[in-house]
Amino acid sequence: MISRDGFEATVLVSICKATKMSKSSHVPERAFARRFPNQGRLIKKALRELIRDGYVRMHPTRGEMTYELTGDGLAFCREMAL
Repeated sequence: MISRDGFEATVLVSICKATKMSKSSHVPERAFARRFPNQGRLIKKALRELIRDGYVRMHPTRGEMTYELTGDGLAFCREMAL
């Protein structure tokens, strides 16, 4: 479970906004990481935590890795009332 005020929650909300709250949409890291300039290492750490906890799923494509929300991730975002 992630805390509402942690960096992981901030990254998850950013992913929710980038996917427009859609479970079927997947976005590359740069689509949501641009909101956090110079925080590359922290973003990668937060992504690992979110994937491990089941809020985000990796989706490999030909060009780059993309990320999509899981049901738990979408529920968290709805709970945050975005």
